[in-house]
Amino acid sequence: MRIAASLAPLALLLAVHPAEAKDLRGRIGVGFDNQFGDISALSVRYALPMPQPQINLQVEGAFGFAKYDPDQDDFPPVYFGGGRIHYGIVAEDNMNLDVSGGLGVLSDGDQQSVRVEAMMGAQFFLFGLENLGFIAEWGLHFDSGETNSSATDAAVGVGAHYWF
Repeated sequence: MRIAASLAPLALLLAVHPAEAKDLRGRIGVGFDNQFGDISALSVRYALPMPQPQINLQVEGAFGFAKYDPDQDDFPPVYFGGGRIHYGIVAEDNMNLDVSGGLGVLSDGDQQSVRVEAMMGAQFFLFGLENLGFIAEWGLHFDSGETNSSATDAAVGVGAHYWF
């Protein structure tokens, strides 16, 4: 019993793996997000292959739509489509922090707007689910619409991507 108790810390030290930053270079992530458009969107991310693992650059395309509202008889379709570029600024154990810029087109049913955004986000991976990334992002949107009006708003969003 005493020998087993003294070998337990040694076995624990041998079982622990060194922590490394999440390396997504050359991988594709498919999932959803709701931070870029006003509706939830399907999203595809590709992490560009870079010469060093510290450099993390991703491109993303997103598209979402809504067609039906039970409270309204003539609910016009709402859609969003756009793209973003993410640049990693911090790579931690199972978490990446990035800044991103994006451009997209959205429709609220009555008018279309062009959306430009600047965001900062965190993508984290839980132990045991190394390929599933959860995203939290925050930043600013600038919308310019058909009626020569513009609006800026703060944005917070969440998402998830499974990386292949």
